Formats: sequence, structure tokens, C-alpha cells
Amino acid sequence: MENTTPVRQEPLKASNGLINLFALTNSFQSMAMQVPTLYLTLFMTDYLHISPVAIGTAMLIAKSFDFVVALFAGIIIEKVNMKHGKYLSWLRLLTVTVFFGNSVQMLDTTSFISSPTARLVVVCVFYIMFHSSMNFNATARAAMIPKMAGADQEVRKKITARQAQLRAATSIISSAITLPCVQFVQKVTGSESAGYFIVAVIFGLCYVVCNVAFIKGATPLDPPSAPGSKRKASPTFKQMVASIGNNKQMLILFLAFTISGIGNQVSSGVTTYFFRCTGIFSSYTIVLTSRSIASFLATLVAPAIAKKLGKKRALVASWLLRAGVLAFTYCFALKADGTPNLAVVIAAQCLGTASMNLYSIYMTIYWLDCGEYGYATTGIDNRTMAVTVMNWPTKISMALGGSLVGYGLAWAGYNAPDKAAGTAAYFSNMNRYMMIWQLVPAVTLVLSAVVIMIGYKLTDEEAARYAKENAEREAAARA
Repeated sequence: MENTTPVRQEPLKASNGLINLFALTNSFQSMAMQVPTLYLTLFMTDYLHISPVAIGTAMLIAKSFDFVVALFAGIIIEKVNMKHGKYLSWLRLLTVTVFFGNSVQMLDTTSFISSPTARLVVVCVFYIMFHSSMNFNATARAAMIPKMAGADQEVRKKITARQAQLRAATSIISSAITLPCVQFVQKVTGSESAGYFIVAVIFGLCYVVCNVAFIKGATPLDPPSAPGSKRKASPTFKQMVASIGNNKQMLILFLAFTISGIGNQVSSGVTTYFFRCTGIFSSYTIVLTSRSIASFLATLVAPAIAKKLGKKRALVASWLLRAGVLAFTYCFALKADGTPNLAVVIAAQCLGTASMNLYSIYMTIYWLDCGEYGYATTGIDNRTMAVTVMNWPTKISMALGGSLVGYGLAWAGYNAPDKAAGTAAYFSNMNRYMMIWQLVPAVTLVLSAVVIMIGYKLTDEEAARYAKENAEREAAARA
């Protein structure tokens, strides 16, 4: 008698080569983002001649709009199933908008736009283009991890750890060459501002090429729905919102990462000004390269340490360690005579960045764990929403922290350089600047660590069990 029992087919898994390509794409994306991340505010104040207060207000509006888009990105991805795969279609579609949005932010428009307000509007438009695209891009990329690994927690950890390792390795290169490349282009073109735009374009093209290659290789893992096939019912908007609101572990993560993110945004937004205003701008490359090397070395040992500690304790330890480093920097980064202590700054930047790898190597995993927990406890498959919620704390902190950068610069009395008058950039109140740069993020990190210690209860063992149960449920439904 013929056996008609359905044969359960194991889902396809990604090869090591595709995992590496996935991680490399993420690395080049971070590399392309480095130019506006490090220099956009400085570019607006010193080259586009826009006041810090105007920048703070405009960024608050632009980043708030970006956050609204982030709220609906996961819902839209969950509802729409395009012809090139549920997630790969978005990665394919957004390649162009990510590239142009990232690059054109750094275009000097002073030669053809006379109004500083209009120049600020142009920056905001392309800022929104880039970051709105990234809402969908980041969600789709994170959702590809279960597609590549299945329910295997070790493979998921391998993918995220490989991302962190390659991102750190690529960061060494980009940190070492970004500012020298900018300065080289400035000499060749005779334009100080052109270097930022051209370098952003070159880095962006590296991302485009790698992203296209990954999409091609990952196509079998995210096939389009067969014509006429019955699609799995998608959760309603109300169910999606309810599943997030009822997911206590996700809410705790959301609160903690939002608080810490505000401080991080403030600190990263004003870091460049320390080197600009203390007369050691040429040393910025040394600091960036040193901390990138430290970060890369940390990624090699962080997985073993984090595994021993567990994801929760690794997160708390990372935040508290970095808070201590920031407080130390506030006390000792400037000598008694007001000159910078470069050795202290380099050591602090290296240790602070390295400490972040205790949790950043598993950043996506925290949210996937919450998604698996929500699916297992509510019966509503909202795991795509879990990885899009991962972006919400970043978007909120970018809106609040990003606007505080402009207001903070004004509070500290930042004065942009004036070539005609022969003056250099400086702060009228350096202590206020140091408070913004170091103490604000230190306080937010301590608060975030306390939130996790008190409120986050999901253990690594529970997360693995939920993922296994959900995978078995999905396999049974397919059979």
C-alpha cells in the first residue's frame, strides 16, 4: 500500500557563504552611514551655516516623522507579500532610496540655495528618505534571520555574532580612511565640503553591490507565494498593537533601549566637536581607528563571555561598564589647563565601545526572543512586528536625543569657525559641553540597566523552548 503520510520538509538554511555575505552587507551599510552619523551636524553648522537651534528644531520634526513611519513599517511588511519574496522584495526595492538618501544629506547646497532654511529643508528631506527606508530595510533584514537559521538558536547567534564581527572589522578600515579620504578630496577639488559627499557616495556604492549579491543568493530562502496559493491569515492591526502591549518583556526592552538610546544619540551627535574645538581634529582618525580595533577584538571574545553571563546579565554589565567609562572621561578628558588628554580619550573610547559588544552581538536576538515569547503565549504570530519594534527605541531616541544635540550645542555656546575673521571653532562653556558629551549618556545607561534588572524576566532557556515550540507548530501547519 502506498504511504500517503505527508513528509515533513525541513526548511532550507543558509550556507556559511551566504551568512558571511549577509553580515558583509550589514557592514557596508554601517560604513556608508558613518559619514552622516559622524559629520552631519558638523556639516550643517560649519559648511551649510545653519544655527544649532534651527538644526535641533528641524531634526526633531524630521525624526518624529521618521518614527511615525517606523510604527507602520512592520505592519505593512506583514500585510504585503510582493512578487520577489516577503522580505527580499523590500531589500531589493529600497536599495536605491537608501543609497541616495544617505549620500545627498552630505551635499553642499550653498552654491545654488541661498537660504539657510531651504538648505536645512533639503537635508531633512533626504534624511527622511534614508531613515524611512531603513525602517523597512532593517525590519526585513532582521526577519531574514529566522529564514536563514530556522529555529536553531545557535545558528541565529552565529549570524548575529558574524554581523558584529564583520561590522567591527569593516569599521577599522572605514575609521582609518574616512577622514583622510575626505581631506584628500578636499585638496583635489579645492572644496572643503565636497569630500564628505564623495566619500559617502563611494561607501554607499559598496553597500549597493553587496546587497544585490545577497538578495540573489538568498532568493531560495524567501520564495514568493505560489500563484493561487492560500496565504496565511495576517493579524489585524488591532491584534498587532494588542500583542505588543500584552508582551511585557518587549515593553521592558522597549523602555530600556529608548532611555539608553537618548543618551547615546546625544553623545554620538556631539563627539566630533570635542576634537574640532580642542585643536586635535587630525587625531580624530586615530581615535576612531583605535576604538574600531578594540571593538573588533571584543567581538572575538564577547560571544563566549555573553554566553556565560546570559543575555540579560551581559546587557546590564555592558551598560554599567560603559556608564563608568563615561563618568571617568568627564573627569579626566581635559587637563587642568583645559587642553585635551588624548591618551585618556583614546583609552575611554576603546573600552566604552568594546563593552557594547557584550550585548550588541545579540541585539536582534533580544527582540526575536520577545517575538517567540509573544507567539507562544498569545497564539498570534507577530514575530515580524517584534523585529520592527526593535527600531522604535532607536527612532524615538533619535528624535529626542537628536534634537537635544542642537539645543545642547547652543546651551554650551558653540561658535562655528569663521575664515574671514580668522577664528577657530570653540565653546564658550566647555564644562557644559562635557556634561552633554559624557554625563547625560552615563545617567541614561544606569537608568536603563536598572529597568532591565528589575523588569526583564525572559531567560535564555525559555527563549529557546519557545522558539522550538513555535517551529514545531509551523512545521505541523505546513504538513
